[in-house]
Amino acid sequence: MKWDMKDLYKTQWHKGPPPSIGWWPTKHYHRRDSATYRWWDGEVWSWAAFAHESAAKAAHWALKKETMHVDIEWTDRPKNWPERSKT
Repeated sequence: MKWDMKDLYKTQWHKGPPPSIGWWPTKHYHRRDSATYRWWDGEVWSWAAFAHESAAKAAHWALKKETMHVDIEWTDRPKNWPERSKT
């Protein structure tokens, strides 16, 4: 589920919890020019998965909870994401 990197700069970013559980496009907090994906479990963000990583690797990162107290910036899911990815 890649998204165009140029969207990273023209997207509205939010802080705080997203509206539902699931995968969300996020900014990487160290590399602000990098798009990542994180799983939101309703309470805690997962570690970041990158677009070049496999689904198995993303699932691995989804099991790991972010412990650093950083403001994760997230944006709405792209319209081209499959309906099943939306919760």
